[in-house]
Amino acid sequence: MFLPYRIVQTPNILVIVYEGDLPRQIHLDGRPHPKDWDSTYVGHSVGRWEGDELVVDTVGFNDKTWIDIAGHPLTDKLHVTERYRRPDLGHLEIQITIEDPGAYKKAWTMRKTSELAPNSEEIGQYICTENNQDVTHLVGK
Repeated sequence: MFLPYRIVQTPNILVIVYEGDLPRQIHLDGRPHPKDWDSTYVGHSVGRWEGDELVVDTVGFNDKTWIDIAGHPLTDKLHVTERYRRPDLGHLEIQITIEDPGAYKKAWTMRKTSELAPNSEEIGQYICTENNQDVTHLVGK
């Protein structure tokens, strides 16, 4: 759930592009989840503001992937609630609650606080080659 990403925002939609260029849209215009949604890898997300906290509700996942890089399973019953908050200029707090009665007995929550990188620090390109046993086939000759 904490993969490298880029964010683009318009007034009614937030788009997050994760590693591998898999786009995720978060609708901020008050719409409900559709009743006839075809499940996808990233589900259907709607967001709302509760004070200074962005709350994102996501359903409609398919069961063809995992919740995280460690391979924790999920089913099409997965429901994810994310809460994003900036307690100050230099920090972003993220809380993610996972509910999936098809895979887990009870809901569980992850929390992370990220620090804003200083202007003097460059953020490098992320390429997943660490511990890769076949790097020679991934790079051009």
